[in-house]
Amino acid sequence: MTHGGTRHRASTQKRCSCGSGKLEKNCHKPKSAAVPNAVPAAAAPPAGARLIDVTKKPEMSMRPWGVPGEEHRIVVAPMMKDGPKLDQINLAGNRGRYRAQFLLARPRDPVAKEREHKFIDGVVGSSHIRFAKPEAERGEHDVDRIVLQLVGKDYQVIGSADKDGFLGKLTAELDADNAQAAEHEVYGSITPFLSAWSMNADVPIHIETMQITDLTTHVSSLRVLTPHFEMNFPASGAPPFFQDEFCQYASIYREGLNTNSAFYRFLCFYKIIESLIAKRGRASGVRRAAGKDPRQAYETVPEKQQDILAILSRLYPWRVTWDAMAISQYFPNEILGQRITAIRHRYLKPLRLGIAHALRDQGEITVVLDKMEYVQAVNKWLPLSRLCARWMLLTDFPRECSLAMK
Repeated sequence: MTHGGTRHRASTQKRCSCGSGKLEKNCHKPKSAAVPNAVPAAAAPPAGARLIDVTKKPEMSMRPWGVPGEEHRIVVAPMMKDGPKLDQINLAGNRGRYRAQFLLARPRDPVAKEREHKFIDGVVGSSHIRFAKPEAERGEHDVDRIVLQLVGKDYQVIGSADKDGFLGKLTAELDADNAQAAEHEVYGSITPFLSAWSMNADVPIHIETMQITDLTTHVSSLRVLTPHFEMNFPASGAPPFFQDEFCQYASIYREGLNTNSAFYRFLCFYKIIESLIAKRGRASGVRRAAGKDPRQAYETVPEKQQDILAILSRLYPWRVTWDAMAISQYFPNEILGQRITAIRHRYLKPLRLGIAHALRDQGEITVVLDKMEYVQAVNKWLPLSRLCARWMLLTDFPRECSLAMK
């Protein structure tokens, strides 16, 4: 599936369907998508997720959805002629048999292109771990897969080799209560192996995506990253002068966007929020010492939809359409109406402390980052952390943040 829309001729005055706000002739043409019934979803299929009817020529038109650069899930449900109706399909899955597939990739050599989302049945990635001969040299009795028999589990994990003999995919079939339970179970079983192999071989082992398939209904879910916007550098105007203090924050922001690690990305954005709060605290102390009002106004997340859209428009002026998924990811219901300082204290700091115990604090490690619950927690709060960091930077450094990208 490509991140685009249905194929058609470009109109000279029509706005591009990608949501950039530019004329279609000056932007990119939407691309056809040959995946029926694809439903972008967040970490789990939301209630009321919408299925699209299959036509004679299956295709899907998509505008930007979700938070660019962050993880989402696409769900596909095949619609059979005499099968269940749309409202009878449980996207989350029921008790039954599931297939869990984990596609590996070398960190700097992804399998999928940025704007192309493909299900991974029949696809084998790669890694730096070789256990088989190259495909051209393999004989009938040569190894082409490995089997992990897990202690206390009633299923096996099969590791497949790519054409060069490197481990490229891990697959398991098991009984589970639903798709999420199947994903959690197998992820928690294989990641200790990957971590141990990575440490012993001193090489990265990266899971690029995961696909869970309900073998009863054939509903499949795929984890994907929403692509970033392609931005145009301002053609005119003098660039602002960047002071060193701003560059320190901007370097951490860029590092957060560049990394493949959700944990490290969260720590980058959290550090910006924490440092800007401390910076404002020092400024308040200076004002107090000078006999001035030391109070500092802090950003407050609005509660009304129109006010939320106004904030998003200010922070991301190039995006002209906002879907419900992106809004809910940036602004979880529990933080509406709260100041950034309260959000940091109540929701972000506990997560930061949990990660820091594993990565930074002295003493023994007490948190296992291979567990899916920590991955889900980070993915939930990452979009908000990123938005708060950006919001505070725009408030404290308005001149440096005035580049008119579009």
